Amino acid sequence: MTATATAKVFEGRTLDAEAPFVSGEFWETGKTIRGEVVRIYETVLDGKKSLAYVVELDGETVYIDGEEWERVSIGNLAGFRMALQAAGIERLFLKDVIEMECESIKAAKKVGYSPRANFRIRVTRS
Repeated sequence: MTATATAKVFEGRTLDAEAPFVSGEFWETGKTIRGEVVRIYETVLDGKKSLAYVVELDGETVYIDGEEWERVSIGNLAGFRMALQAAGIERLFLKDVIEMECESIKAAKKVGYSPRANFRIRVTRS
């Protein structure tokens, strides 16, 4: 099929969208990420739906599983959701600029549960 003046062509690459999660194991007290939300998508964990956010990091890179990344996904962390709520917002939007710092790690009280990273979050929305 030949493209015409009114035709739209979309092209994408998996590698351009890849953004690993900054999971609970990534975080330690004092670790900070900063960047802009460039994509939002829905995830399902144990039958529960939630939003995940792809953040293009602000001039910094992080190491996850031995690889260097300029883009990460955030979501499914209880401490993250709680910090958003404490900031008076339920979710992030495209173009939000987020600064997220791990302030502490709270040990799990029940066997089989994960420790919770506690965050300080600052969201700038234009």
